[in-house]
Amino acid sequence: MKVSFNRFAERELIAAARYLQSEASLGREFLDEYEAWEARVRRFPKSCPEIAPGIHCGYLARFKYHVTYTIRGGRLRILYI
Repeated sequence: MKVSFNRFAERELIAAARYLQSEASLGREFLDEYEAWEARVRRFPKSCPEIAPGIHCGYLARFKYHVTYTIRGGRLRILYI
């Protein structure tokens, strides 16, 4: 399953990684956790709860971030982080 980002979501991901890097040198670990989460959701796209019709929300537990996404025609669309 392919993944795409809306125009702000990718910026949010990068901004969160930069912030965590500058505050606690955890930017790479944050991105690693995001990548592991994305790999799981690509395999099991409906594994995260649906918070509104067609909108799912997953969590990056270690960093207390959530990722909201939709599933459309074999593609995950990341809405925001």
